[in-house]
Amino acid sequence: MKGTIYFAIIPEEDRKKKLEHMIAEELLRTGLKEEYGKDLRYEPRAKGEFGKPFFTLEPSIHYNVSHSGKYVLCILSDQEVGIDVQEHTRVNRERMLSRMVPPEMVREILDADDPEKAFFAQWTLREAYIKWTGQGLSRDMRTIPMDEGASMMLDLEDGYSAAVWSRHPMDIVMKRVEVKLPESGIKPDHREEKTLA
Repeated sequence: MKGTIYFAIIPEEDRKKKLEHMIAEELLRTGLKEEYGKDLRYEPRAKGEFGKPFFTLEPSIHYNVSHSGKYVLCILSDQEVGIDVQEHTRVNRERMLSRMVPPEMVREILDADDPEKAFFAQWTLREAYIKWTGQGLSRDMRTIPMDEGASMMLDLEDGYSAAVWSRHPMDIVMKRVEVKLPESGIKPDHREEKTLA
């Protein structure tokens, strides 16, 4: 099975403009056209019980988006999928972990060789899981069965963590889309591709 992640890096000068949703829509539009030959303008969407969007006329095409810091990611796949990215920011790790992982894991993560990396790995994995299942934050993240389905950490630059979760393992292809943000809208510029197994 395959998943394709279209991603953009928001230029420093545009990060405070709150353009993430617009960029995610452009990534979805680009990916839908390139992967499936479909035009987003003619693909109606609805939301599931907990708000996860889906294509009403194309139930075999699944997608999910996430953004944090300078990254915006959109994954498309032929199976239900969830994706999450987090910039490593200062947070009260112990407090967040008490609501995110089972109690026996809190100390293990805080005492890890790289507690920041361990913390954000758990955060992105668990967020990707609840986005995969469509349960969202209605799900107690401490009860997520980490052995259900297939998960993968993505290789981004230092200071960022990202994860994907799906029912079955996937070969992931990442395609960077350079997005120009003219005053009249968004236009993709060029793509850079790499494959993850």
